Amino acid sequence: MSNADEQRAHYNKRFENINYEDKHLAGRYFDNCTFYKSTIKGCLFEDCTFNNCIFEDSDISLIKFKDTFINNLTLVSCKAIGILWYDALNPFSIVAKNSILSYSSFFGKNLKKTKLINCTAREVDFTSCNLSSADLSGTDFMGSTFSDTDLRMTNFKAAQHYQIDPSGNKIKGAVFQLPAAISFLDSLGIKIVD
Repeated sequence: MSNADEQRAHYNKRFENINYEDKHLAGRYFDNCTFYKSTIKGCLFEDCTFNNCIFEDSDISLIKFKDTFINNLTLVSCKAIGILWYDALNPFSIVAKNSILSYSSFFGKNLKKTKLINCTAREVDFTSCNLSSADLSGTDFMGSTFSDTDLRMTNFKAAQHYQIDPSGNKIKGAVFQLPAAISFLDSLGIKIVD
């Protein structure tokens, strides 16, 4: 992707098999671009914008943001491990499908109506997030933190391994499925036996 090293603004482009591992990119604007089968692991994006972009079958683990906007970013079958999404500027919006988001943090982000579908989101921090009306179906939340999180009207169908304290989160209208929903009883300090 030598063109990206020279150009600052990219519109409607498809980038395939690029390697930006551990690079520092500053002042770039990506609009309606697709990154396919690429490695962008550990890259620092400074003063950049991603608008309506798609990352597919790519490794974006450990990327960092400084003064960067992310609007309508879609991850499809990506590795996105260890990312501090809260460093991205607001407004912020992301959709992920069949992706690995583990060991990341969305602390304080407005994720209203977001979709994290059939993902692995282990040890992810959702503290103080607005996840109302989100679709989190089929996602594995083992070890993830939900504290002071707005989960009203959120879809947890087929989601698993979540630990949500109903007294420390807003959950009215959320949809949960058995047997995973039994995890709510953990916060009550009771045991259920056969």
